[in-house]
Amino acid sequence: MKDDKTPADRAKQSYKRGIGEITRAARTVGDAVKRETQKAGGLGKALDDASREVVRAATHVASAVGTGLEKLGKKAQHALEHEPSEAAPGRVRVAGGPEEEWPKTREEYEEKYGKDGANWPKTREEYIERYGRPPRKRGDDDDPGFRIATGKD
Repeated sequence: MKDDKTPADRAKQSYKRGIGEITRAARTVGDAVKRETQKAGGLGKALDDASREVVRAATHVASAVGTGLEKLGKKAQHALEHEPSEAAPGRVRVAGGPEEEWPKTREEYEEKYGKDGANWPKTREEYIERYGRPPRKRGDDDDPGFRIATGKD
């Protein structure tokens, strides 16, 4: 048996079925979302919980940043309180550490501060004059652990 409908009628019927399926799917999804939000206490409750989580995360980040700034401030304060000029002659204030005797031999110097070419500084003052800063031990936190190539190595 052959269908006597015109192509336009078939297209119209197909369109109606398609729209019906789309609305049915939308209704099903809407019902599922409604059930889930009611389980959680409603949409307002779900948004309230989400906003609490955002605030908690932001507070955690702010706390971590504050702790880092506090540590940095303490280091800066310690450095200001213990200026190198306050150190006794012949003694070295290493960043973040107690005063130490200046090395008496080249081997001691290289062990503490690394190799420094053929002419190593014999005093702390000579070191500061040469490098423009007080000496730092190898592996200090403030020392990035590298030097720009100077050709002196």
